[in-house]
Amino acid sequence: MKFEDKLRQLIKTKYNKLSDLAEKFDMNYSQLSQYMNGKKISIDFLTKIMHEFPEADLNWLLRDNGTQDRVQETAAHYKPVLNNEQIIDKIEFLLNDLKNQLPNTNKSR
Repeated sequence: MKFEDKLRQLIKTKYNKLSDLAEKFDMNYSQLSQYMNGKKISIDFLTKIMHEFPEADLNWLLRDNGTQDRVQETAAHYKPVLNNEQIIDKIEFLLNDLKNQLPNTNKSR
């Protein structure tokens, strides 16, 4: 699916008419129409899209991979390996190790 098709699909989730989005973005309707017909978009426009549609997957929107599926990433890849208590324990261990590596003159602090 091409960018402009994905953009059209995304816009339809909130707006019935392109002119409503053009008004929201304070832009000329013909410019928005050009984006919808394949003209390269500006960073400013893309930023506005991302603010207006925070739920949008930017990877999905910008990739033209020939599929209609969104990028399927599980949240498990981003879960921390350690819980908060384990992180604190690890930090304390590393700090103690660093202190032990200091010359004896600095250990008295």
